[in-house]
Formats: sequence, C-alpha cells, structure tokens
Amino acid sequence: MIRALLVDDEPNNLENLAFLLENDCAGVTVVGKVTSAAAARNFLQQDNADVIFLDIEMPGENGFDLLASLPERRQRVVFVTAYNEYAIQAIKASALDYLLKPVKIEELQLAVEKLELALSARTGEDQNRNLLDHLLETVQRRELPKKIALPQLGGINFIEVDDIVSLQADSNYTIIHLASMQKLVISKTLKEFEELLDPKQFTRIHKSYIVNLRYIKEYSTNDGGIVKMTDGNQWSISRRQLDGFIEKMKQSSLMFGK
Repeated sequence: MIRALLVDDEPNNLENLAFLLENDCAGVTVVGKVTSAAAARNFLQQDNADVIFLDIEMPGENGFDLLASLPERRQRVVFVTAYNEYAIQAIKASALDYLLKPVKIEELQLAVEKLELALSARTGEDQNRNLLDHLLETVQRRELPKKIALPQLGGINFIEVDDIVSLQADSNYTIIHLASMQKLVISKTLKEFEELLDPKQFTRIHKSYIVNLRYIKEYSTNDGGIVKMTDGNQWSISRRQLDGFIEKMKQSSLMFGK
C-alpha cells in the first residue's frame, strides 16, 4: 500500500485529491492532509509517507522550500499545481512527475502507476534523491534548465542542454545526438522535448527532428531544404517548418537572409 501525504494550502483541493486517491486509485492510502510546509515537516518527523503530493505555490514557504528543508528527501514527489511555466520547465528537466489543477482522474491514475514502478525499483531511492537535488539546483538558478535528467536503467544521465546537437524521433522514443558523437535513446516523445527546450536555441524543422541552432553548419535549399549539423548528420526541413526555421536563423545568425 502506498502511503500518501497531501500538501496544499487550499483545504478543498486537499479533500478533492484525497477523495480521488482513495476511491479511484487502488493501492493508495492517504495518511496525512496538511496545508503548509511547516505542517508537512511536523508530520514527517512523527510519521512516514512513500509519496508527497505537493502544491508549489503556497503562502510563506512554497513546495520547493519544503523539499529543500528535508535533509534526506526519501519520499517520492508528485507536484500538483496550477500552470506555471517556469516551475513546470524545472520539474520536466528533472524527470519528476506533476499534475495540473484541476486534477484529471486519468492522469492521477497514471501517476500512481509510475509511483508503483518507482517504489519497486531497487535503486529507486538514490535516483529519486538525485532527481530532487537536480530540481532544487535548477529552481535556485531561476533560469531555464542548463541540464536535463534522463533516467535510464541503473541510473540517471545528467546532460548539458548546450551539448545536444539534435533530437530525432523514433516512434515513442527520442534519439539524442550529442556533441561528443554519443547517442542516447530516451523513452520520451519528441514533443515532450520540444516543450522543454528553449525555443530561442532549439527549433523543430520536421515532425521527426529538432535541431540546436548553435550546431548548424550549413543550410541547403536542395530537396526542399536540408540542414547539415556539425556532427555530420543531415536532416530534412519540412515545408511546414521552413519559414519558422529561416526566421530563427535570421535572429541567431549575422547576415543570414541578407
């Protein structure tokens, strides 16, 4: 049974989430409902929880402040928040789970399934702590993520965003091409990476490709448009994405288009 602590400054949100967890999510028991970071700390000093469903925006200490104050950070965390672009970017870059308010039952059930898998993993506790540490580092900088956490079998790859040359779709997976010539296959869609990466630095040129503008070596108009990357890869530009690509290149390149 997964023991869940719910933290939200709105009592109605707490009651609604508790109802959904206890009535629609098998294997979860709500062991605590608190309305502040201080109350959550007090609870965890006296009792235990496997997971914290945590609101971000709260008066006084926010959700990130609470996590920073927990020295061991053993609990899994699912963030439950109203849309906040900066916070969501930081959470995504750390490969942590989140739910947008109002919570949809299907998304909540999927989050619980992920929790069950994570809690059964042997190396899960160390990995969880590393992901939360990465999140807090990103939050403290208050800027777009410099690194992305990519959980893989037996550990986590923390890669520098600036080292990504291009990303290639492969069904529900993405192949990440790095400046070191290394390739990583990640079980996330290209769309998920498109939503995470800085659009000033990365642009989608095709349904199957995203490129880092810094690593474009050459643009050719042959065959409708092709970009050649510094690592030797060549990617087609779709007609639909061509105008947007050219505009981005004008913004990032001296004399482009003149």
